Amino acid sequence: MAPILPDELIVREDALQWLLTCAGQEQQAEECLLKGITAGGENFYKCSMKSVEISGCSFHDCDFEKASFVDVLFRGCDFSGSRLTDCYFHRCAFLSVKGVGADFHESLFKEVRMEDCVFSYANFSGTAWDSAALNGCDLQESYLEECRLKKTALAQVKLNRANLFGTSLRGLDLRSCEIESILVSDEKKELAGAVVDLYQAAELARLMGLVIR
Repeated sequence: MAPILPDELIVREDALQWLLTCAGQEQQAEECLLKGITAGGENFYKCSMKSVEISGCSFHDCDFEKASFVDVLFRGCDFSGSRLTDCYFHRCAFLSVKGVGADFHESLFKEVRMEDCVFSYANFSGTAWDSAALNGCDLQESYLEECRLKKTALAQVKLNRANLFGTSLRGLDLRSCEIESILVSDEKKELAGAVVDLYQAAELARLMGLVIR
């Protein structure tokens, strides 16, 4: 799940303007290091990146709709409030990335790794996850409705009060995760086949209206 990057990346000194130009002219940004960008409200619609490292950058309330990211390493970045809807992420790694309230709905995450990220209140509704791994991430009060999970693993992920309506958790090992007050359908069909520990089972039983004595 590690991005494939060249041994040496081109350092873009004019990183923000260069990236805006690539997006505006529909040119692919590739084999470069983008560092220290501070952007607010910028338009990166349909931008395309391949073999890129994005480090220490801040994109607040920016538009990345329909963007494509292949072999991209995101390190210590902030996408809070930004729109990354209907995007394509393949062999990407998110390390200590923040995206509070970011909108990822209808995006595809394939062979993606997320570690120590904060995506509380983010919208992941309608996303598809294939061979993905999330470790130590905060997804509290996020929207994970109607997601499709395939070969996806969660470790120490905070899902407290997350909305999981219509998302099947079958086969997902949640024993190291926090799942207090998650939101599911009245039928609780999302929980069928999920792997939980005894404490979590008691929490879910209360969710189902059972009284444990």
